[in-house]
Amino acid sequence: MFFFSRLDVITIVASLIVLSEGSSGRVFAASALRGLRFFQILRMVRVDRRGGTWKLLGSVVWAHRQELITTLYIGFLGLILSSFLVFLAEKEEKDTKFTNYAEALWWGV
Repeated sequence: MFFFSRLDVITIVASLIVLSEGSSGRVFAASALRGLRFFQILRMVRVDRRGGTWKLLGSVVWAHRQELITTLYIGFLGLILSSFLVFLAEKEEKDTKFTNYAEALWWGV
């Protein structure tokens, strides 16, 4: 219990530092702010201590894993097909951004 109280204090202090330094006009080390944001994510551990919702989510994902894999596969194929069609339509233009298929695929992402 004492650990979570300390975590709350650290999270509140980190949030205040991020808010105060982010709103001022001064230049502040961005890497230090990113490190402090980790504590805000760590706060979620306290919210769901017992992990009941995560266990439920895991069981639902496991039960429907075949449908999820099929959905990901169809989405991936749609991405590849649409990027290829955009590349074919745009490759003959003089002022195109798609000079190769990789750029068209990145556009699709």
